[in-house]
Amino acid sequence: MKNLGIKFYWKNIIAAIMFCAMLIIESCNAPRNNPFDPMNPGYSFVELEGSVLTYSLPYTGIAGVSVLWNPSNAIVTTDKNGNFIISNIQPVNGKLIIQKNGYLSDTLNVVWGSSKVLNYQINLNSMPTLDSIQIYTVVINQFSPPGQTYQLVVNAKISDRDNDIDSVFIQNAQLNLRYPLNFDVVNKTYTATLTTQDLNITDLDQTIGLSFNIIVKDVFNREYNTGSSNVTRVIKSAALIQYPSNDTTIGPNPSFIWQRYRAGYPFNYKIEIYTNDIANPQLVYTANGVSSDSVSYNLGTSLQSGNYYWVIWIIDQFKNRSRSLPATFVVQ
Repeated sequence: MKNLGIKFYWKNIIAAIMFCAMLIIESCNAPRNNPFDPMNPGYSFVELEGSVLTYSLPYTGIAGVSVLWNPSNAIVTTDKNGNFIISNIQPVNGKLIIQKNGYLSDTLNVVWGSSKVLNYQINLNSMPTLDSIQIYTVVINQFSPPGQTYQLVVNAKISDRDNDIDSVFIQNAQLNLRYPLNFDVVNKTYTATLTTQDLNITDLDQTIGLSFNIIVKDVFNREYNTGSSNVTRVIKSAALIQYPSNDTTIGPNPSFIWQRYRAGYPFNYKIEIYTNDIANPQLVYTANGVSSDSVSYNLGTSLQSGNYYWVIWIIDQFKNRSRSLPATFVVQ
């Protein structure tokens, strides 16, 4: 009797297992009515995915890009690798709008066919950035021709990840000015030195307070106003040289003396010594950042015998500057 009971027990267990298996098989064949179940034959949702990369080689994923699906206004941002997924959207034709600060935005027209998933690769073009800008005035006092010459100097450092800059300009609407800047290969800057004639003015004072814009044009003829700066001062007065001058004969280690310059703003002196060669003067010595409290400077090196002249610059905190009249001397 005991063995019969055990056999009956296991028969019931086996029957129960077979019944459950049949239920599972049957449930797998049951209709899938959940509208969010991808296995539901009536599943009506689709998915957009893709990556946003840099415009130029090597292609690199751009993180933090805003990706908007219109008409549903579903929005996601790209991950650290530039990837994105927009799920559970209706297969309605629309636009994919891609935006990030510092890049040109892009818009893709999306047309749904029979696919449940569409994948896109988008390359965003970076916009040029004005990293630094210096705009300052230069006044040069001279004997021949007598008087002063005036200049406006522009130095702009611009970066562009995609290296598609075609040309750079300085622009000012009031002066009707649009002047090209040249690329300085050594200093990696865009630069120009403008005269009053280039600026369409008669007096450099007319530039004070004006805002000058740096315009970048790329190879696709798109233009960007990357930033601006203004002129703060024109220094028309100059330091007065006292010694040596007028072809004074001196030794190889001279002291240079000038009259104290008084200004109502911070400044430093700069001393330059040139060979006195009318055809081709050569700069042989420069002393930068000489204190505004100084009235003399001791040369820290020996000059070779020959004819020279020297000048002293006044340079304010904005790099505006004025150069003295040159003073000649002879070293024995």
